Amino acid sequence: MNGYDISSYQAELNAGIVPSDFVFIKVTEGTNYINPTWKEQAGQTTQAGKLLGFYHFASTGNPIAEADFFISVVKDYIGKAVLVLDFEAGAINAWGNVGARQFLNRVKEKTGINPMIYMSAEVTRQFNWSTLSNTNALWVAQYASTSPTGYQSAPWSDGQGYGAWSSAAIHQYSSSGTLMNWNGQLDLNLAYINSAQWKELAGGNSTPQNNNNSNTNSQLEDDDLMKFTYKIIDAKTNKSQGTVYYYDGNKIVALSNGDQLKIIHQIYKDTTGKEMKHYDWRTDAPWYVRFMQAINQKTVEVAWK
Repeated sequence: MNGYDISSYQAELNAGIVPSDFVFIKVTEGTNYINPTWKEQAGQTTQAGKLLGFYHFASTGNPIAEADFFISVVKDYIGKAVLVLDFEAGAINAWGNVGARQFLNRVKEKTGINPMIYMSAEVTRQFNWSTLSNTNALWVAQYASTSPTGYQSAPWSDGQGYGAWSSAAIHQYSSSGTLMNWNGQLDLNLAYINSAQWKELAGGNSTPQNNNNSNTNSQLEDDDLMKFTYKIIDAKTNKSQGTVYYYDGNKIVALSNGDQLKIIHQIYKDTTGKEMKHYDWRTDAPWYVRFMQAINQKTVEVAWK
């Protein structure tokens, strides 16, 4: 199937008459911006019998707050349109794959639907996406050139794969597309799924989940569950050695001041709805040593500056 994606830059485009099988429309960005033409173009798309998708452009704010904003705007289309997180630009550095996962999980929690995620082919290989690749379909961007083109049936790829995804569901292969009934350039896409699979991704049979802010353990990923802080208590004096250590799901870091501890615990609570666990481990029962052995970390990293 062939399609294009649009935003307010194509405000004058009539999605009903520009040829396509599907249309993706930018709806929101951050926690404040709403595309002023999204509803009109969504109506044009559905009235023409085309498949519909909505995307949220990730900003640098709280991923869960951005997900809630996106859902609040598109709520009337839940089950009727494929939902997508557009993960690029500043969000790559601000969120990383953890923030992207928090956004996607929040949408799943509140709607019962697993959104797609859009990113460049390079970003698929920049992070470990293994916790998402089996549940969230990939819309990948990879261009051969910037030359004008119409729809292509076999667009170019570099052959280096897409990280944890064995294949992409949709390939955006040009930002210089030219189609009838529109004088400007368009992002062109080839979908490797059919209309039935599209509707399945949209979640027409899904039902919303519990909308409260708390997460159960089953809704948290492994590295969320494993994050914690600890202190080492000297068994002889029964006093702390002073340093607080933080395990971020991958490595242990020594915190250099109390503000770092407060920030870590606050962010964890804001994003998961739970208190981060803390342990006081004694030198006469050196669980901290056993834990470092378990994660194959011989020494604690230097304190954050």
